Amino acid sequence: MSRAPRLLIATLAIGLVVPSFFSSAPNSMAAVGCHPANHVAGDLDSDGLADVVVGVPSYAADRGGVDILFSTGERRFVRAADLGLTGLAGDRFGESVVVGDIDNDGCADLAIGAPGRNSSAGAAYLVRVDGNRNLTLLNTFAGTAPHGSFGAQVLLLDGPQLVASAPTADDGTAWEAGQVQVLPLTAAGALASPRVVLTQNSSGIPGTSENGDRFGTALAGQERTMVIGAPDEAVGTRTNAGAVTIVSATKTHPTSFGGVSVTQNTAGVPGIAETADQFGAAVAFRDHYVLIGVPGETIGSARSTGQVHILNFDPATRTVRSLRAVSQNTGGIPGTDESGDLFGSSVALGINTWDQLTAVVGAPGESIGSVRGAGLVTLFRANRSGGMATTIRQGAGGVSGAAEAGDHFGSSVGVLTGDLDDGEAMADGVVIGTPGEDVGIIGDAGAVTYTRSTDTWYTLLLEDTGDDDIPAGAQFGESVARSFS
Repeated sequence: MSRAPRLLIATLAIGLVVPSFFSSAPNSMAAVGCHPANHVAGDLDSDGLADVVVGVPSYAADRGGVDILFSTGERRFVRAADLGLTGLAGDRFGESVVVGDIDNDGCADLAIGAPGRNSSAGAAYLVRVDGNRNLTLLNTFAGTAPHGSFGAQVLLLDGPQLVASAPTADDGTAWEAGQVQVLPLTAAGALASPRVVLTQNSSGIPGTSENGDRFGTALAGQERTMVIGAPDEAVGTRTNAGAVTIVSATKTHPTSFGGVSVTQNTAGVPGIAETADQFGAAVAFRDHYVLIGVPGETIGSARSTGQVHILNFDPATRTVRSLRAVSQNTGGIPGTDESGDLFGSSVALGINTWDQLTAVVGAPGESIGSVRGAGLVTLFRANRSGGMATTIRQGAGGVSGAAEAGDHFGSSVGVLTGDLDDGEAMADGVVIGTPGEDVGIIGDAGAVTYTRSTDTWYTLLLEDTGDDDIPAGAQFGESVARSFS
């Protein structure tokens, strides 16, 4: 079947508005090269607009892939084999993806995690993109811990540094205690100095490595600060209550990290650590603000309704201050705490995506009316209380599709970074994954919804893989890329 009819059939099958799909990217001038003065984080081809990058780890028996929508409208589906690698079932290439410019040439680069590689030792890859949208593999970094799932989360920090977590790595006799590795890089993507392995037993890192902590399950950062989630951490006798470690380094000692550990039993933090809260299941960090998802939080009789915490962290003094906790029963926040909402399963921080510093919070278990697990995303002001708040869901407010059982809209969320030179006028877009979306009779094909302004929403399907049809079970949207300036 030719490409255009297949797109039309897929579009109609899930009730999308056809014009919004075919205009899936605003027009933009094609880039002719990389421009070092480009100040748009997440812009792969240096044309002045961030690009939409989606990891597809469940594709083709978990071989995985990465889907790119350039702002020009060009789509590119990248498998490991397209980079000269051997892709194997279970690799989960694209489990995590970040976009950042490691050589400051104005074209952002990709870091891609494949935690299932080599019997779950895992791997992470650096990929260079040029102004003509050509992709070149720069380097491969293999996990060093057996069954450690290295690459489960990846990020890029100043230095440059590639950071990759291995949350199921053992630490001595503590099984699946977890670790985070910091890899200093040259501008060419080679190791500049040996890796630094951080665990909860490392000097400067608070806490103790214990069985099943899974330190590094969630990971976020900016400049020289990292936020590390360990949602399976036991707090006292409360199993899977969760903890978050926030650490920073300095320019003179870029691999010497130290900081604080935070739980819901920490002084000044609202609430109390309870079994299965999963505090730290999702984390975001931007401009000293920390956003922490607690999707297992029970509030009153609403079990696993979920909650998020907002903190402020000073990297210089390594001190943290709790600002507030927010649930769907918080004043000014739309919605109601209900069992199974899982509010806080995914989180991101955007600038003026809705109002000032905006918290983007996914609740993939949210019921829409009687439709269970349809999913919802909430946007509200993060840096202080008050301000505007809104919700995003399928079939409302210009978002295509319909709320259907098990869609899990909001399983992943991210932002499309605006031009940093715009100052206070800068506005980030939003990217939302719906991995449970069925396309006609094709189960769990998945979909991704995005906007650059919240005025116009676009919906993407995984349609450029070369398969005869949209692949079932690909769960397109389970992982969306984060951008780092």
